Amino acid sequence: MQKIYFDATQPLRWGPHPPVGIPRVESALIRQVLRRNDFDAEFFLIEGDGTSRLLTISERRYLEGLVEQSVPSLDGMEDATYLARMRVVHRIIQVGGSASGKEFDRVAAAFLSQRPGRNGARYALAKLAVRIDKLLTRPESSPGLTGDPLADPKANCFVSNVGLHTMAAHRSKPIRANASAILHDMIPIAMPQYFNKSHTAAFERDLNWKLTRCASLICVSEFTARSARGLLESRAADGPVSSITVNPLGSFLREGLDVDSENSVQPLVDRSFAIYCSTIEIRKNHIVLLRAWLKLMPVLGDRLPDLVICGRWGWKVDEVRQFLADHPELLDKVHFLTGISDPQLAWLYKNARFGVFPSHVEGWGLGAAECLDFGLPVLISDAEALSEATQGLMPVIAAEDADGWCAAIERASTDDEWLATLRSAIADGYRPTSEAAFADRLLTLMGVATAHQEKNAELVRVL
Repeated sequence: MQKIYFDATQPLRWGPHPPVGIPRVESALIRQVLRRNDFDAEFFLIEGDGTSRLLTISERRYLEGLVEQSVPSLDGMEDATYLARMRVVHRIIQVGGSASGKEFDRVAAAFLSQRPGRNGARYALAKLAVRIDKLLTRPESSPGLTGDPLADPKANCFVSNVGLHTMAAHRSKPIRANASAILHDMIPIAMPQYFNKSHTAAFERDLNWKLTRCASLICVSEFTARSARGLLESRAADGPVSSITVNPLGSFLREGLDVDSENSVQPLVDRSFAIYCSTIEIRKNHIVLLRAWLKLMPVLGDRLPDLVICGRWGWKVDEVRQFLADHPELLDKVHFLTGISDPQLAWLYKNARFGVFPSHVEGWGLGAAECLDFGLPVLISDAEALSEATQGLMPVIAAEDADGWCAAIERASTDDEWLATLRSAIADGYRPTSEAAFADRLLTLMGVATAHQEKNAELVRVL
């Protein structure tokens, strides 16, 4: 009998703070699998040496709380005392957070110290306190029959991005299971100039591991699939490689929110603003937006919306930092937000005038799809995957066309009729992908037989 296993390493290591990007996708998948009752699935964790083991009962319970957002979240409480915030962190560690990885330590320390920039002595001391608390809180011992699902030839396993990264670096045992993984992009291979050399080297190692040990790679876009197939063709003589299929992403933010969970961002209430939700790094092309805002400020005055940039600071951002230092007047119109909650992000999408996404290249473009999920028009670059994510409905400006971005931003800032037309195009033409639909197709591509699929097949036979 086929055994179905899902790698829960990503949400367990990420911990109870709002997932973004790849963690958001994998948390949504785990959530949907946990909700299903038409097939049996077990969940496993990748250890530091690259071996896999089944979750303990308490880890499974903690996983459910994480993906269903019932574990206390590490955001807000700005006016609470340090002790009150420490109680929240300790409670999370008690219910399973001791298994969370270093990202949990960093986020918990920023929450405790109220240092979203993750720097300074208070932050460092808070991170030390979190790690001590984790060490003192003993996790439940693993059950006797843990096994190693990836070593089982009868197992059908989904492998997470972070779990695969650990295995590519440390696993020595062979993979005998039928393993599947999501391939989000090929960008560090195709355009290494946007990344640090160490990241590119690690990405190539992980990709080679996927190509030779995973039976199936499930790409998030046709663009990514074409890039992967091109690489496979060039390596055809290197031995057996994975099959390449496509399961287009949704955005999953709106679907995962409670109806009444909206939370305003106070400094932006009653202000007109545009939003760009993305990690701040050279590939995301924030500099073209800063230059456009600087140029348009004296032209449009109060008619120019504020620019709200949501995301953590990444690598190769010297140009952006220098531009801000050279033009401090921009800070009257540009806001950088990090560590905001999902309800706050939803409020931003609902209240923004328009979105912007000028990235040089994408594997999908989650932030652009999120805009459309909330009915928000978004100006996108000519990165091919962005048109795919927005289903060909939004205006396209070449990433390097500074004048084109200025013109489009000026029009979006002043032309209410044009924005209304774009909103109508979203309402009439946009077809979002639900979490359940994404999970269904992924299960099909993995070759998992479910009662839901069998029922549909029987209906087709009857018809």
